[in-house]
Amino acid sequence: MQRSLLTTACLGLLTTVAVAQPADPTAPPPPVAPAPAEPPVPPTPPTPPEAPVVVIAPEPKPAEKEKKPNAGFDGGFFIRSDDGKYSLKITGRAQPYLNITRNSAANPGDPDDRIVDWRSNFEVRRARLVFDGKLHGKNLTYKLQTDFGKGVVSVRDIHFDVRLEKDVWVRVGQWKRPFSRQQITSSGRQELSDRSITDRAFGAGRDVGIAIRNDYEKSPDLEWIVGVFNGRGEAPVLAGTVTTDPMTGMGTIGTTSNTNVPTKFRPAIVGRVGINRNGLKGYTEADLEGGPMRFGVGLSAWLEGDFDDDKKSNQKLQADYIVKAQGFSTTGGVYAMTDQEAIADTSITDAETSLVGFHAQAGYMLNKNWQGAARYSYVNDPRQKAKTVRDQQEIAVTASYYGVGHDAKFQAGVRLVKTGDADFTDIILFEIGSNVGW
Repeated sequence: MQRSLLTTACLGLLTTVAVAQPADPTAPPPPVAPAPAEPPVPPTPPTPPEAPVVVIAPEPKPAEKEKKPNAGFDGGFFIRSDDGKYSLKITGRAQPYLNITRNSAANPGDPDDRIVDWRSNFEVRRARLVFDGKLHGKNLTYKLQTDFGKGVVSVRDIHFDVRLEKDVWVRVGQWKRPFSRQQITSSGRQELSDRSITDRAFGAGRDVGIAIRNDYEKSPDLEWIVGVFNGRGEAPVLAGTVTTDPMTGMGTIGTTSNTNVPTKFRPAIVGRVGINRNGLKGYTEADLEGGPMRFGVGLSAWLEGDFDDDKKSNQKLQADYIVKAQGFSTTGGVYAMTDQEAIADTSITDAETSLVGFHAQAGYMLNKNWQGAARYSYVNDPRQKAKTVRDQQEIAVTASYYGVGHDAKFQAGVRLVKTGDADFTDIILFEIGSNVGW
């Protein structure tokens, strides 16, 4: 038993020593197992281009219309409603003048002597206020013009205009009969100190009536208007009754009236047609705008009835022109009128030429402010061989300074008027005045 234990211990000791011995340096190294191959790296796919960034802009807000002011100044003082359906514009002008008149006449007691009479005065020839605008929209307009000149208050224009088509209107009320360019042109837009003698001789002026028209006062390429008027004119007529006392011969005034409404209708049909070219402002004299040639021509007719059976009626024809170019301006007209024979059993066809006439004038802008203008006018009654008071001639010369166009205009002129057999120097009128307005 002891021997077996000893033997076992010795074997264990030998095994331990054998394990502890170093390896033989000459022995080859044991083979090394190869490392496992790494899997191939897949190729990197190309980077796709970056998509553009789309920036969606917010939808623009609808542009807000600039609100027009309800009051201010634009060619006149104005007020209007928010919706623009109602408006009122106020304009005005005044014409203060100094007049100096020299009258010369033969001395009845001495044929070789002349009696000369000098007269002078100041006057406010015209003082106008104009109210115009729209009612209930752009298709109904109105105008009221008053005058305070010469110390008398009067209504010059009062009318309404209704649009039927784009450029077709009906006008009713009182305004200038469309007979002659000179009359239609405002007195504040004249290049001489006043209108020609032909204007009064051939009865131009205002009247009450109704007309169909286009915008003829704005000088379109084709202008036209035709209307029916009372034929009485604008001036009121004083009428009444007077009772005479047979004992004293004194008269007592009874009922009276002062009106421009005729008791009997005597219609006058007045029409006008004209053409204008190159943007002409045909109803303002003097070439303040300058530029290439612009021109216009017009024809007017006045046909009068005799419905009141007073054996008095007139038929009139008139033609006129206006030309402007590079500061030069010229305008004129020719006129003819007939008179009904004032005898029993006659009609409007029983008439003869009673008056003919013409006027022509020209002006030139020396610079943007100064202008010189001259005019010659002629009126004649062809029925009379001898000269009468209806036979007149006029020579007028005017120098004008335009401070702000026609709205601040100062004028000095001289007019020579020859009546009948008189000389041109028998009536000489010196005028110094202005037209100031807005």
